[in-house]
Order: sequence, then C-alpha cells, then structure tokens
Amino acid sequence: MNHSTNSLYVGAMSGTSVDGLDLALVDIQLIKGVLKIKVIDAKTVAIPLALRDDLLSLGQPKDDNFDQLGACDNLLGQFIGESISGYLDALDVRRQDVAAIGSHGQTIRHRPPGTQATPFTLQIGDPNSIAELTGITTVADFRRRDVAAGGHGAPLTPAFHRILFGNLDANVAVLNIGGISNLTLLGGDRLVGFDTGPGNGLIDQWCYAHKGAPYDNEGAWGASGKICDSLLRSFLDDPYFALAAPKSTGREYFNLPWLEQHLGLFAQTGAEALPAEDVQATLVELTAQSIAHCIAEEPSNIEALAVCGGGRLNKYLMRRLAINCNLDKTRKIDVQPTEHWGVDGDSLEAAAFAWLAYQRMCNLPGNMPSVTGAKSERVLGAIFPG
Repeated sequence: MNHSTNSLYVGAMSGTSVDGLDLALVDIQLIKGVLKIKVIDAKTVAIPLALRDDLLSLGQPKDDNFDQLGACDNLLGQFIGESISGYLDALDVRRQDVAAIGSHGQTIRHRPPGTQATPFTLQIGDPNSIAELTGITTVADFRRRDVAAGGHGAPLTPAFHRILFGNLDANVAVLNIGGISNLTLLGGDRLVGFDTGPGNGLIDQWCYAHKGAPYDNEGAWGASGKICDSLLRSFLDDPYFALAAPKSTGREYFNLPWLEQHLGLFAQTGAEALPAEDVQATLVELTAQSIAHCIAEEPSNIEALAVCGGGRLNKYLMRRLAINCNLDKTRKIDVQPTEHWGVDGDSLEAAAFAWLAYQRMCNLPGNMPSVTGAKSERVLGAIFPG
C-alpha cells in the first residue's frame, strides 16, 4: 500500500451489542494544517460464541465472577490481537507501517455520574496481549480519564462525527444505533452528543430469548407484531428519558430484567398477555420514539439524520424512525444510512477509535466537554508499546 510512513492506524471496536469485532484500517495525515482521514478498509470479525456469551453475562449486574472477568479480559485481548494480525496479513500491510492500534475493548460496566456515589466505567480486552501479538503500539482505556475529570466517558465519537459530516451543506445529525443509541447534533457552534437510550440491545435480547436468533433479520419479526401503546408509555416513563444531556447509559441499565419489570407492571393492570412479536414491535417503537423525541427537542433545523451501526440494517426500525422523526409537518428530516453520504456505517465507530489513537499519539485531546460533561479537554488513552 502506498501511504506516508506511519500514517496508518487500526481501530478495533466491540460495541454493546457484542455482535462482532469491527476493524478499520484508516489513513490519517495532517496536510497543510488540515486533517485528512480516509478509511482504507473495514471488516467485522465474529466473536466466538462462548466468549460472546461470557461477555454478555459479565455485562449484566448480578453475582460478579472475578475469575470470569480476568479470563475474558485475557481471551478478548488475544482475540483482538489475532484478528488484527490476520486482518493486516490479508491486506498485505506491514506492521512497521501501522503507527498504532486504537482498541475500545468491551464495556462490561458503565456507571456514569448521577447513577451512584462513585462513578466508573470499565472496558476489558487486555491491550498488553494486543501489543504483544501484533508487535504494534496499542492505545486503549480511552474512557476513564474523562470520568476522572468529572465526565461520563461517553460518547466519545461526536468529535469524529463532526470531522466527517461537519462540512456538509445540509444540517445533519449523526445517529449510531448499536446496543445503545447515541446521537450527535452538529448544528450551531456547540457540539452536543449523548446516549438516547436503547438501540438494538433490548430488541436483540428479546429476539434471542424467543426466536433463538441473535438479532431480528431486517426487523421482519418486529414488523409482524402490533405496537402496544400502554406498554410503550410505561417504557417511556423511565426517568432516563427525561434527563438532560450530558447523559450516557448501557446494558447494565437497559436489559432483560428492566424489560421484565415493565412487563410485570403491565400484567398487573389485568391486560391480556402480549404475543412476543407485539413486545418486539413495541421495543422497536421505544428505540424509534426515544430518538425522535430528542431530535424534536433540538432547536436547530436538522434536515437529515445519518444512521450508522447495526440498527440501520433493521428495515422496520428505520421505517418507524423516519415516521416518528417527521411527525412535525413544519420540517422534513431525511433519515438515511450513512452510506448515503459515502460513509460506511459498519466501520464508522471503529474508525473513530483509530482517530482517537492518532490523537493520543500526538498528545492531543480526545474528549469534548460539551458532550461528556468533563471539566475540560483531556488527552485520552494509555499507550502500550509494541
């Protein structure tokens, strides 16, 4: 590959859905004072089923198993390192041409400010193993410095979204629908970004529990059901949705026990038990409406919503999102996958962590205080030499 020496970075991202390891090879260069970012290649590697099940288990608050935690930290680090090595070999990229790897790791617990006395966030996937297996300097542990500075440590991608979409003529908001959905509002001088609430997480978990499938392919099962308005109102009454930004959340909050609690309250009303597909349709509507409500409250004139992440492949969810975003007839919002703007929706988040590795190697800040709530900008990430 013909690129400037050490202008290549690899981003590795395993999101809250735990549906795969997203890898992106990114060329990042500062040319005449302008940062140029080009995604060279991207790939998703399936996480081994046993490891995926253990990671999902660790992400649920219960009787925590520290031996399982340590083993998963090691195994995930090895898996990431081996996946990156194979990825680079397939692309015929020399290790010495890669400046650094930015590895997000797997979030297994996220307790942001306001949820308990001592906030913290924890990602695993041992970066020592990644650096050892690849021989490439690895940057990891991006979130905790922001939390130490009083922030949520999340989301970290809005600054990258602004680089990619900030120069468009249209006033575009960027939405990532992973296990949790996060929204970036680019209009105006102040960058705003936050977690809106559930994305695919509850939808996937309910599908797995009732269909044995890890996700609802194209949303077909959800589309076969009917939305239950009373259950939806119960969902939306959760205090999280009324919180002002900055705010963030995770699987330790929106999970099957959360859903089962609401279903229990629904049963206490004397209503007839809902078919599983109706619950699925209602969960899709929860994701769509909670996002649309956030957009409706935004005073700037958002003209388009660029959607990345696995949720953009759920046709039913995308249809309901477009309908809910356009209930106000005084404005029209074009809801499209990021591919509409020439940006790969699978690699965007992984590419963001390649950029965060670049920022760390250049000793530049990676957070946005207006997004995370931190006291000020901070250089994020710890460096593990190759």
